[in-house]
Amino acid sequence: MSMLQISRRTDYAVRIMIELGLCSAEECTPSRKVAKKTGVPKAFLHKITADLVKANLVRTFSGPTGGLALAQPVEEVTLLQIVEGIEGPICLNICLLRPHECPRDQLCPAHSLWGRLQTVVTEELQAVTLQELVNEARKLRQRPVQLRDEIPYLIKG
Repeated sequence: MSMLQISRRTDYAVRIMIELGLCSAEECTPSRKVAKKTGVPKAFLHKITADLVKANLVRTFSGPTGGLALAQPVEEVTLLQIVEGIEGPICLNICLLRPHECPRDQLCPAHSLWGRLQTVVTEELQAVTLQELVNEARKLRQRPVQLRDEIPYLIKG
């Protein structure tokens, strides 16, 4: 069974961005430290980081004191920027990307629903800043670790 879900690359990108956001703005964090703290495999981290650099969200520094840093202040980065930096523009259905290409878009009872859902998703992602996620990460680090069975939103197979 397939499901609508964010990709592992996007999940990893969000983890990476939060970890970088936890550091001071001037701080350059070694990629091996980011990989260890986020659980992102180092080889995968480099590929994701390359996409985040293209999206102007991350800067990289080479050399023995090199590493990664945010390219923008945490309060200016949105979750939408991170998702689209990895996935490209959000489009729930191809008919929304190219209007009138589908001969049914004027007749389709679901067409306006797809448009409304896409608007809600993009607006929600735009409304969440990296600063909010960093603040939440700091709060969670203060709490004792919960067992998986206690996480209310975890989907059980």
